Amino acid sequence: MIKISFMVVAATALLAGCQTTPVQDGAVVGGALGAGMGAIAGHQVGRAGEGALIGAGVGALTGALVGDHIEKSTAPRPVVYRQAPPPPALRSHAGRYETRTVIAPTGERYEERVWVPQY
Repeated sequence: MIKISFMVVAATALLAGCQTTPVQDGAVVGGALGAGMGAIAGHQVGRAGEGALIGAGVGALTGALVGDHIEKSTAPRPVVYRQAPPPPALRSHAGRYETRTVIAPTGERYEERVWVPQY
């Protein structure tokens, strides 16, 4: 019992004391879960040790792939700066409104006001 407690404390200290990437976290968690699931599945057929080893390998690989995907999807994207458009050309604000009569295709007549600039 003391040996198992020591191993749990040592593993916790190793994992908590390091700054790891999502890939490393995924590999560790996937390996542990895969080993557990492999041991359970292997026990059903009488080969718990082999099942645990296979499960640990598959779990670590899968966890690393998932961690890599998470790391790439959460990475900040580079900021792309675009050149500002040139200022608009100076235009004269002189002009006037005109009222125009418009006849729609349905035959309806209406008036609209249009700004006509003077050049």
